[in-house]
Amino acid sequence: MSSPAVRPLTLTTLLVATALACSAVPAAAASSEQEPTPASTSKPASRPAVTPSSTPSSAASVSDRRRDDVDEGGESSGETPQSNDLSDDAREASASAADETRDSGAWLSGASGEGAADGELGAWRGDDVDIVGTWADQGDNQTELYSIAPGGEVADFDGAIDIAPGGLQEGETWAAAAAGAYEDRWRESLTRMADLREGRGTTYVRPFHEFNLSGWDWSVSPGDAEDFKAAWARYRAVQQEVFPEAELVYGVNVTSSGTDLDWRTTWPGEGQADVLGVDTYNGWPTISSAADFKAQLDARGDDGIPIGLDAYAEQAEQWGVPLAVPEWSGRAEMGDEPAYVEGMVDWFAENAGDGPGQLEYEVLFNAPQDDGNFQLFSDDSRLPASGEAYVEATEETAEQRQSAPEEIEAGSARTFDAPEDRPTSTTDPSRPTDSTDSFDSTELRPATRTDADADDGDGSADTSAGAVTREEFNRLAQRLDALLDRLEQG
Repeated sequence: MSSPAVRPLTLTTLLVATALACSAVPAAAASSEQEPTPASTSKPASRPAVTPSSTPSSAASVSDRRRDDVDEGGESSGETPQSNDLSDDAREASASAADETRDSGAWLSGASGEGAADGELGAWRGDDVDIVGTWADQGDNQTELYSIAPGGEVADFDGAIDIAPGGLQEGETWAAAAAGAYEDRWRESLTRMADLREGRGTTYVRPFHEFNLSGWDWSVSPGDAEDFKAAWARYRAVQQEVFPEAELVYGVNVTSSGTDLDWRTTWPGEGQADVLGVDTYNGWPTISSAADFKAQLDARGDDGIPIGLDAYAEQAEQWGVPLAVPEWSGRAEMGDEPAYVEGMVDWFAENAGDGPGQLEYEVLFNAPQDDGNFQLFSDDSRLPASGEAYVEATEETAEQRQSAPEEIEAGSARTFDAPEDRPTSTTDPSRPTDSTDSFDSTELRPATRTDADADDGDGSADTSAGAVTREEFNRLAQRLDALLDRLEQG
């Protein structure tokens, strides 16, 4: 989304903003925009005919987040406070901008299915998708990778992708996989994947996706646990050899339906996966209100196995990896429940980032299968209220994604603090993030950053400690400009 126009800055504003910018906390570079190229849309492989038994939780109430001009006591202020002390207001604005830089996180937000790769879904929701989801898990598709090959559904998409390439086929076993029987096929698949994705956004590879769900050729029972871990280690070794730029996702279904597997026991160990992923849909029980989400915030099953998103985030943090939600959506057969969608997007915004336990990316499942059971974006969507809620919530959180750090460079090394050293958020989920702002937040939106903005003239961006980006300057200048407006009106 483009930023709103900003009125010309006065000389006084520029001088003050410059002084403040020189002492401001340096902001990370803004995320680069992706320009998806139209591509054909195809239907992913059918999901197993099983019934999930639970859904995740959400953080803040959406109705709370959308309140405007709320004072510290939670009551509507009704008027805009003014001050005759510009220096105090300026310092407060600078501190607020620095807090936003430190606390807000970005995440890759995207979709799979209709409209995801060709730009239509992004236009509908008011924000281009950063990542698309696709599958290559059946038959020769595991090596041909039709959806990302020339002419495929997401072949021309230059942003990040989440791809589920399966791994085992009908009649194959985890014992044979552990012995290396399928390594040649995995190498062929990953080598072709690396070639097709060269020079594009991050490729998140999700092998054996939802292995804790029955019905797949690669489903894992408790008795397969050790063979699965050995096979995973082989797959990881091949991936590191032929496609080291990819991120390997340990992807599970929200509950182990039909397998009785505790997927924590099959975790392959430190350095064997880059992301923990969880697929989740609304149902069993159906989430129909913010209170339902809150009740599921830290839901757990037998022996404490995670079910709610907070529980999953805690597990990811314990393992030292970020979290992803590669598949999520409402479920028309369970009702059109916008509170679920609102809650999900709110939770993403509250927990975004690429550190241990933070949300790195999420992909809305918008495939037409099962008679449009999951589609929010469709000419005849069975979830129209949920679709409207998704558009509104996505638009409201777009600025957070656009103004936070760029996508992790493909193949870059992850350096995380130990989980126990990670600071605990002090954000009160019952209050809106910007509840203390006393003026319209649209005045504070930073101008869109371009590559030229970050260039020092020698073709390289200045990323040295203490450097001030143009985005920081714009943000501070706009805040001060808004404050001057208030003072002039007073």
